[in-house]
Amino acid sequence: MGRIKLIVEYVGTGYCGWQSQKNGVSVQDTLEKALAQFLHKSFVRVYAAGRTDVGVHARGQTVHLDVDEDVNPFKLCLGVNLLLPPDLSVVDAAKVSDDFDARFDAVDKTYCYRMSVSPTRRPTLDVFCLQVYKMPDVSAMREGAKLLVGRHDFAAFQNSGSNLKGTVRTVNGLDVVQKGSVLEFWVNGTAFLYNQVRNMCGLLLEVGYGLPLSAVGDMLQGKRVRYKTLPAKGLTLDKVNYEKH
Repeated sequence: MGRIKLIVEYVGTGYCGWQSQKNGVSVQDTLEKALAQFLHKSFVRVYAAGRTDVGVHARGQTVHLDVDEDVNPFKLCLGVNLLLPPDLSVVDAAKVSDDFDARFDAVDKTYCYRMSVSPTRRPTLDVFCLQVYKMPDVSAMREGAKLLVGRHDFAAFQNSGSNLKGTVRTVNGLDVVQKGSVLEFWVNGTAFLYNQVRNMCGLLLEVGYGLPLSAVGDMLQGKRVRYKTLPAKGLTLDKVNYEKH
């Protein structure tokens, strides 16, 4: 009877990532099982805009599924959420054209990496933020962020384990926003390499702690610079943007 687009929100802490895996509980498996139960099917397949890694959160993960009956999107939201755990929810649903594809129709994606600056633990922030103990130089990080915007070869920002072809990617925007003791790194781009966003933010954090700004240029030229890949818990897929749909 048609295709439905879902906006999915989840806390990634308890999952092995978005994609279905043999070892571990994935967001995809959990959502598909709830949808199958709600639709009275033995199996339902959903197709996502992209994968999120183990521990990464989402506010705007977008998926599509096909149904063979007339389904009220609002009732689907309410009904499926009754079958989902508290850390996973369908926050919106809509009927779309049969040619809509959550992955291939995506124009760009926006991620946010959050850091909490505090000498002591902040339990209410710890789920979504990386704790750092002293405030970095925000102005220096913003200057470094400007150098990462544009179309570059981000090979040095990719961790091993990726099967994607090519390492040239376009970063449309990278903004460092300070909200009191919380720092937010807003990154928008068409596509990203494996751990690229976490590595870019990790490099910028080191710049904020005194690493020369020239290190950003060195990385873009393929030279390795010492820094740490930031943990997944600070990263959230905030939104997937679509031009036609």
